[in-house]
Amino acid sequence: MIRNILVQLYLFLQPLFGLGQSLDHSPVVNFGDELEECSGMTFIAPHALALINDSGNEAELFIYDTTGNEIMTVSLLGIPNRDWESLAYADGILYIGDFGNNANSRRDLEIFKIDVSNLLTKQIWSLEGRIPFTYEDQEGFPPKDEDLHFDLEAMIVERDSIFLFTKNRTKPFNGEVKVYGLSTKGSAQKAKYLKSFKTNVGLKHFNWVSGASLGPNGDDLFLLGYSKLWYIENWRTSQEMKLYPYSLGYFSQKEALAIQEGELYFAEEGTESYPQSLHKADIRIFSNQYNREQALEAILSPAQTWSSSDTLIVSFKQARYYLGIKYQIHNSKGEYAGGGTIEAKDLIEGEFALPLNNLNPGSYVISLEGERKRAFRIKIL
Repeated sequence: MIRNILVQLYLFLQPLFGLGQSLDHSPVVNFGDELEECSGMTFIAPHALALINDSGNEAELFIYDTTGNEIMTVSLLGIPNRDWESLAYADGILYIGDFGNNANSRRDLEIFKIDVSNLLTKQIWSLEGRIPFTYEDQEGFPPKDEDLHFDLEAMIVERDSIFLFTKNRTKPFNGEVKVYGLSTKGSAQKAKYLKSFKTNVGLKHFNWVSGASLGPNGDDLFLLGYSKLWYIENWRTSQEMKLYPYSLGYFSQKEALAIQEGELYFAEEGTESYPQSLHKADIRIFSNQYNREQALEAILSPAQTWSSSDTLIVSFKQARYYLGIKYQIHNSKGEYAGGGTIEAKDLIEGEFALPLNNLNPGSYVISLEGERKRAFRIKIL
């Protein structure tokens, strides 16, 4: 009983531990019972989202617009839903990942290629091909506890390549995510190991990767978890993949992620605590190209002193690294004098306006706890 209470308390508090940045999001729509276990999502046209359920559900494709209106439901007759876990789209082809593998024992992993180029206009689709695959380095079905790397819920497609990001079930959990590659051409293949990286150690439920999508500029990657989102810059070319975590504020079974220009959408499964629903976040702040040498810098407006009627402007060269973080103001005695959270709407232009009207004359220190800590001393006359 006590252990159960402690676990529940950990589940409630863990998203708040060690994570300064957060991504503000808002609900779009609560789905009906037909999408109670949404496991994959992708854009198949501007403002048209395709969604699927996982194992135990019908082989159906649900199409919604970005305001939450259902456009159509399509029965994919003749295509089995053994355990659908991810969707990706490229050049008129929808890729359905039938590769959920909780026990790491499946020998029938497969990706279906569906031609949906005429789906929205003529409600016509066709099976374009199937890609059965195995992992080139899997030994044992299931393998040993320390090698349980072959569950899978996250996939992206780019040009003629499919990239897979595994869901780690190792015992003990070590936080490692393996990246595998397949070709969109041909049929049966071995998934080639490409690289690996770590989310975090600790309770696995908070560090599993359950969804993936390329960022707005096509070079960066977003990975979805049950309580957070990870951002990875230049993910293909980076020797060491640096993950920037952003809290989503609470724990739930989030498994579907899709990005269109400056908007990010994720879907979560229904529970007693949360309804099955679609959420969106503004991520325009991530879309700018950047100079790595200038990243993480923050500077104040030129003035050295201000009056209490002024607004202090903080300019960020790479504002994305301060999205959702908290700032604090302390007086010369070290006493807390104010603070707040820097939201996406404040940083789209790379500047944050901090009002000073509640401060008395004197010296103050403003601290920013971003990826790089920054502190500024100001004087109010």
